Amino acid sequence: MQAQRQQSQDEIIEALQRQVDELTKANFLLEDQLARKEQFIAMVAHELRGPLTPIISYAQMVARPAQRPETIQRGSRVIVGQARRLTRLVNDLLDSSRLNSGQFALSREACDIVELAKEVVEELRPVAPYHTLVLDVPAKPIIGKWDRGRLEQVLGNLLENAIKYSDERTNVTVRAWEDEDGAHVSVHNQGASIPSAEIGQLFRPYVRLQAAGSRQGSGLGLHIAKSIIEAHGGALRLEPHTAEGQGTTFSFDLPLH
Repeated sequence: MQAQRQQSQDEIIEALQRQVDELTKANFLLEDQLARKEQFIAMVAHELRGPLTPIISYAQMVARPAQRPETIQRGSRVIVGQARRLTRLVNDLLDSSRLNSGQFALSREACDIVELAKEVVEELRPVAPYHTLVLDVPAKPIIGKWDRGRLEQVLGNLLENAIKYSDERTNVTVRAWEDEDGAHVSVHNQGASIPSAEIGQLFRPYVRLQAAGSRQGSGLGLHIAKSIIEAHGGALRLEPHTAEGQGTTFSFDLPLH
């Protein structure tokens, strides 16, 4: 009888210890999620503040009397480009919420990816004055039934990342081409290659790579871009490079039909 009581007490102690272990683990996860949330809020605040500074500065400059036409024209281009950066960030945040709630949807229409690439590159030229943006696209259009606004979001995010993570006085190249498998777009920079150990983390939301160093970002851009391309029935990937110093290339494929 005493042995049974001892066994029962041991079982109770073991059960309580399991509960303590489970609660400790749950508490650790909550603390980690809270830390990630606070870090994410800080990164988003930094991202929002980045475009606002030149918007305010150039708006004040344009508003001054007797400005030369070329000054007004450049200032206006910078304001529009930075405002579109803000729009992309807000859309990333909204799409993250929609993906989590299952409300993400596309609005498909006839879209020329060549014309879209030209527009996005021209929008970003004024905000990347120390990079050379190279456009390598065919003379004829590449048209598919795609969500134009979403693809602008994808290409804008990829191009901004390529600029952010490469040194000044280097090239960033956007290519578009078509073959029997569909439409293809790539964005290449001459920055440092992404370490193979970090590639698995690339497309996870709210994750920033150690290779990013002091450069801040929301950690949403690649995750959202991948989700948008996959919703179109396509694929987004990091292209492999065989040697150091070859830069980084992201590319995506889109079905034409």
